[in-house]
Amino acid sequence: MTEFGTKVLIAVPNFQSEMHSKLSEHFKKWLKPDEMILYSVSDDTAEQKERLERALAQDSPSAMIAISVRPESETISAFNSKQVPIVLIDEEMPGVSVITTDNYRGGYIAGEYLADNGRKELAVVAGRMKVRGGYNAEQRVKGFQAALRERGLLVPPERVIEVPHYSRSDGLEVMPQLLRMGIDAVFCAAGDNCAVGLLAAAREQRVRVPEDVAIIGFDDFRIAQISFPPLTTIRQPLEQIADAAYKMAAVQTADILSAPQRTTFEPELIVRKSA
Repeated sequence: MTEFGTKVLIAVPNFQSEMHSKLSEHFKKWLKPDEMILYSVSDDTAEQKERLERALAQDSPSAMIAISVRPESETISAFNSKQVPIVLIDEEMPGVSVITTDNYRGGYIAGEYLADNGRKELAVVAGRMKVRGGYNAEQRVKGFQAALRERGLLVPPERVIEVPHYSRSDGLEVMPQLLRMGIDAVFCAAGDNCAVGLLAAAREQRVRVPEDVAIIGFDDFRIAQISFPPLTTIRQPLEQIADAAYKMAAVQTADILSAPQRTTFEPELIVRKSA
């Protein structure tokens, strides 16, 4: 450890998400192996609480960065009592620091772009919204719907589809269902990997992208650049998010314990060939 005793607990529901893995890789640029504890804490509320509090007791971290994790109030109190500040990425809870992309704005930008380009039969594929860790998914959908409402358009409830894994397989599974509904555009708020599954399913059905159906992803992972066609997407600046979280947790530790901070990054539309 450093002379200041830096030991940051990095908590995620699991490491299957590319976003979680990429953020964790970014932290390795600034934190040495003995300054970072990678911890999978599950989606289950009770199990998550037990694992976080066990990590607090056994590993004695100096701070925690939790990605898509919303700790229980009791867990936050337990960390505070040990003088261990918490930084949340893409979640919200009172009394802790928060770093996020403006997910509402990201959804709004996607809806604005599709509607202003003449798309009228729209759908959205999102991660699970009414669960712990679902805050960002819900905000993306709300922003998308707001942009459409302002332009006299609606997304019927049956065209808002939630998927569990943010994966290519999720996209492959739901796209045939969406195509049967007669859509002409999809905002894949569940991320680029899922959007690539939508693209593949469209090819299998001989549906032209973007001529017949436009598709927008979210994140701007490398796969968005090499997909066929290259994916139009909403970029969130993962390296900047990781850098801000690192500075809060490892440099401003005492400051954020006494006065939690909030940092919000702006998303950016990256136009390629899919929309």
